[in-house]
Amino acid sequence: NYAGRPVPAVLGLGVVPAVVFGVLVATWGRSGGVPSLEDSIALLALVAMAGAGLVDDLLGTGPRGLRGHLGSLLAGRPTTGILKLAVGLAAGVVLAVILGGGPMRIVASAVLIAASTNVWNALDVVPGRAIKWALLPLVVALLAGWDQPAGLMAGAALGAVIGVLPFDLLERGMLGDAGSNALGLAVGFGLAATLPTAAVVVAAVVVLLLQAAAETVTISRLVEATGPLRWLDRVGRRP
Repeated sequence: NYAGRPVPAVLGLGVVPAVVFGVLVATWGRSGGVPSLEDSIALLALVAMAGAGLVDDLLGTGPRGLRGHLGSLLAGRPTTGILKLAVGLAAGVVLAVILGGGPMRIVASAVLIAASTNVWNALDVVPGRAIKWALLPLVVALLAGWDQPAGLMAGAALGAVIGVLPFDLLERGMLGDAGSNALGLAVGFGLAATLPTAAVVVAAVVVLLLQAAAETVTISRLVEATGPLRWLDRVGRRP
């Protein structure tokens, strides 16, 4: 990890099944039947994103960062990072179309969901950071979409990541790509489904700026230079 200590990337293997199980239980309690089409597609997108992340956890080698993976692809050397990018883009587009709305909302939703999968992966470098940054948007999505598929997923994800947060902070495990990419999808989907269109556009711009920061100055430098973010980053971590 950031401190040079070996940490198993296994927490995502607990988070993702917990989210799926939580959504299925909540759906059963709500309707007493099978999940709706939107529920089913959202869960399939989550599992596909986690699967692509798991492939990267197990087999990922080569360049780091979005630019590095794209450069490798252009050179004729596709990477597991490109697989994650393709799955994230496909998930973003499909979920955005299902959520519907005007053209601006659909485009902004697709960008928000796809970019969030990558940004939360970039956040999973310091203990607890990815989970801490997910808590507020998940709470917003849960409260705003209590009876919607996105709200159910946000609630399940919120419970799952709170459950593994102590292990993340104590460096007993980390989300890994399987967990962080799936968490980013849950965050992006939740916000895209529940926020008004103007807020979805703003959120999409914010995650794109965070992605740009991850590719240039790095998010860690941004955190260290911002007092409140630095404080939040260090809460609960080992010295």
